[in-house]
Amino acid sequence: MIQVFVYLHVLSAILMGVYLMFPFLSMRIQALTGSAQFGFLSVLFAANRAGQLALVIALLSGGYLVSKQPYSVVWMVLAVVLFLALGGVTGALGSAMRKALDDPSGSKIKDHIGKIKSTSVVSGILFFLIVTLMKFPFYAG
Repeated sequence: MIQVFVYLHVLSAILMGVYLMFPFLSMRIQALTGSAQFGFLSVLFAANRAGQLALVIALLSGGYLVSKQPYSVVWMVLAVVLFLALGGVTGALGSAMRKALDDPSGSKIKDHIGKIKSTSVVSGILFFLIVTLMKFPFYAG
């Protein structure tokens, strides 16, 4: 059973890897114009939704996996805090994208591009910290 949860956990981490690319992809939004900008942002919005789903799967599968190993309390608290922070930042990112996509002509994108770019950078940093923490866990001992 543990192998199934490890598989789900790793698969969801791979899917969340899009957050490492978001800072670079969000910089491309300004280079595009009109419907291309709207279409590109729509794809980023869909990728963010997939990443959020993967985040939930990783949190649930990770919760099961943590119950099977003697991890330290500090490591578990750090992991949960980072996961919740990533969830909050990606929620804010999705909200900014949704507001930018309200008008199909793309006229609102310019109003929200700053927030999209900054939250993309923060989500990339948080995901990097999560991967680093998962690669080097602290065990109780």
